[in-house]
Amino acid sequence: MALKIEQRIGIAAPVDEVYDLLADIESWPSWSPIHTAASGRVGFGAPVRLEEHYEGLGTWEQSGAVADYQPLSHIHILIPKPFYAGRLIRYFELDILSEAGTGFAVGALFDGFLSEREGRRYRKYLREGFHAFAEALKARAEAQYDPEKPHARINVPEPPAVPKLPPAWKRQTHFWGKKK
Repeated sequence: MALKIEQRIGIAAPVDEVYDLLADIESWPSWSPIHTAASGRVGFGAPVRLEEHYEGLGTWEQSGAVADYQPLSHIHILIPKPFYAGRLIRYFELDILSEAGTGFAVGALFDGFLSEREGRRYRKYLREGFHAFAEALKARAEAQYDPEKPHARINVPEPPAVPKLPPAWKRQTHFWGKKK
């Protein structure tokens, strides 16, 4: 069983602008209250190093690699641990709520017996830190978003039209041809 610690928030800015802030990992210390240092880039297997300060807990240094990402959707960072300690996945996920609205989730997934114990032990501090990170991202994204400025629109394709079928009594009833 895994332990998940998560903070969700709504942001009044388009998902592309929020993702741009999130994908620039090296700029996090300039606006994030918990990151004292951050280095890395978004790309499969790209190394990421985070130095995070949690009130009451101290500074955590985490080095990992981007395990999965999809632009405008999510970034998952795998923090390696010894095989017996389980695993830790830090995740940042975005949901498109509207053209100018984004749902954001930041969290940690502790998987494995020792990892879950670690998560339970530090849950309070992580929640507070994740809340501060989410609020800072929200403030930064909303301050930068100008509804009057044209921005990249997210083009969601229309579903294909369903062909109109004739009424059931006019349809072919045999595979070799029309009903006579």
